[in-house]
Amino acid sequence: MNFIIILIFSLLLCVACDRPKATNTIELEVTADLEELDMSSEPMQLPKELPEPIIDKSSRVAFLGYHQIITRGSPGEMRIMATKFRSQMQILKDAEIPVISFGDYMEWRDGTKEIPESCVIITIDDGYDDLVDVALPILREFEYPFTFYLYTNFLGGSGRTLNDEEVRALIEGGAELGSHSVSHDFLVRAKRKFGNENDYEDWLAKEIKGSKESLEKRFGVNVSSFAYPYGEYNEGLAKKIADAGYTSAVTVNGAKSGYETPLYELPRYIIHGNNDINWKAGTSFRGKGGLVEGQNLIGNRNKTAVNSGQIKVWPENGKEIIDRLPKILADVSAYEEIEPNSLKMKVSGFGDVPAVYDKDSGMISWAVKRKLRSTKYIVNLSFSEAGEKKRYFAAWSFLLDRNVFYLPDYQQRVRVERSERFNDLDD
Repeated sequence: MNFIIILIFSLLLCVACDRPKATNTIELEVTADLEELDMSSEPMQLPKELPEPIIDKSSRVAFLGYHQIITRGSPGEMRIMATKFRSQMQILKDAEIPVISFGDYMEWRDGTKEIPESCVIITIDDGYDDLVDVALPILREFEYPFTFYLYTNFLGGSGRTLNDEEVRALIEGGAELGSHSVSHDFLVRAKRKFGNENDYEDWLAKEIKGSKESLEKRFGVNVSSFAYPYGEYNEGLAKKIADAGYTSAVTVNGAKSGYETPLYELPRYIIHGNNDINWKAGTSFRGKGGLVEGQNLIGNRNKTAVNSGQIKVWPENGKEIIDRLPKILADVSAYEEIEPNSLKMKVSGFGDVPAVYDKDSGMISWAVKRKLRSTKYIVNLSFSEAGEKKRYFAAWSFLLDRNVFYLPDYQQRVRVERSERFNDLDD
């Protein structure tokens, strides 16, 4: 028995003696690893090909088409008074709908440039001299880019058309030149005039490619867009436009353009001078209502609402507030009485909202029901007076300072802001 115990004890001692010293071994391994590391600094290697930019493809673009902008005579489908044209440009500005160039749109379609979520492009057809005399000063005032389409038979043909010097001045000022054919004839149905197919094809080539080459040679610029005369086109004609070297073509089919819209069938809203149907449709974007009227009612603070027909609102246009549950107000007491059923208010992020009209105070109001989260909001308001068909329009925006919400005295500040809003309206 004693012999067995002594044998087991001897074996345990042998095992203990053979066990490696873990601590010393780990220290040696760590030291060896450190000696092999290369700690010298090296410049960061960038990838040889940068990744493609991420472009938002959800934007909606309205092409607006004009013809004559006149100062005398009667307005018509293709003629709009200068006063109305200017008021429409003012409405776009007041409603904060950006105006972009055709080139901006094409760069977006190429995937190389961002454009606003909702925006418009201004085009003017034919080449009447009022483009320089009347429209250009207005467009310069608002710093709006535009594209103008010329048909070469009309250019410099009479006292009311643009001449070469005026065209060059427009181009130097940043306007983009497009082709509207040679004769402005119907390009599809004109085929009936020709006795054989070859004669028609020769004529069509001159109308399409010939007009492009003529304008490019005459003015030294690239003419990349074509406007179908009268908006008439078909698939075969669109293919000829592409084969001639144009990168786009515009129609008169009123609709918004998106990222996937065929480039040789870009729709346009032709703006009439004697009705607002296309203007309303073209300037209606998601949370923004149709901008029909010729003057935004958000007034100059130096004028009285009674004399100018303008209204006061809260939050004021461009004002920054802290209340995340504000009441939006519009003082329309300058008007005799508002037809309640005509009242429409849209607020970005909310869409149509149930605004209420108080006849006694002349106040339109809507209380926000859920906390505001964005930093900027746009309000669109329209209404009619009782017994009248004419609609009045107002658009304004306000800002929200969200940081104040987390301060300990937020509620106190909100109470002060709410008490002051009525003072703002009474000023």
